[in-house]
Amino acid sequence: MQNIVSLLPVIPVRSGPSETGEMVTQIVFGEHAVILEKQKKWSFVKLSEDGYQGWVNNLMITDVPDEQAGKLTGSYPETLGSLFLPVTSNSDERQFYIPAGSLLYDYEPSGRKFKAGGIVFTCGQQPVFHKDDDLRKCIEQVASKFMNIPYLWGGKNPFGMDCSGLTQTVFKLFGRQLPRNSRQQVKMGKRVDFIDNAQTGDLAFFENEQGKIIHTGILAMNGHIIHASGMVRLDRIDEKGIYNHTLNRYTHKLSIIKNLID
Repeated sequence: MQNIVSLLPVIPVRSGPSETGEMVTQIVFGEHAVILEKQKKWSFVKLSEDGYQGWVNNLMITDVPDEQAGKLTGSYPETLGSLFLPVTSNSDERQFYIPAGSLLYDYEPSGRKFKAGGIVFTCGQQPVFHKDDDLRKCIEQVASKFMNIPYLWGGKNPFGMDCSGLTQTVFKLFGRQLPRNSRQQVKMGKRVDFIDNAQTGDLAFFENEQGKIIHTGILAMNGHIIHASGMVRLDRIDEKGIYNHTLNRYTHKLSIIKNLID
């Protein structure tokens, strides 16, 4: 199977081999995938990070040699915590911005250099990285950086993200890999029986009338939740669910709370 990498800020992953296909997720800069099926203009890929699958435009992807892909299997890249970071490609001097969640391999602080797809890049400023042991302490502060970002189905970057894209990205910034959607994420972690026992950073999941999980968010302090609904926002939460003061009503029915940190 051919390995690929994103050397663009984000690559849309679609439900079918067409630009009109629904975007189901994205490949952010530095993330890898394998090609399961290749056509003339489109490839069906599986993301190495979370196993999600879909179609990408061949013009957007960069092939990774097998020997380089094997080397990266045991590598631990830095995950960008800055919302955006200006970078320059040392091969062609191309300049652009990469989003939070991008993967920086072999990062050298002294020269602010890193690798992706075998190419050396230079950071325009010192990037921000977060430590795993700060997750419970800092998760609300980090999640708040995404406030007011518009909701985008399949999105997981600071220009647009869906509810599970938000939770996956925030946890990824601390080195914690979550599955892509809320139906997968709810299967992880330990159940919190009562909302009064929940802690900042726990994930709350919400159900529709049929009892299916359709939404998720990150619990914040003082009975609040950070979640993506219309935009990334801060709302009240209680045992019934999310209460939106703008709409003056409950918008999401609480199903379960899970501790994915401890």
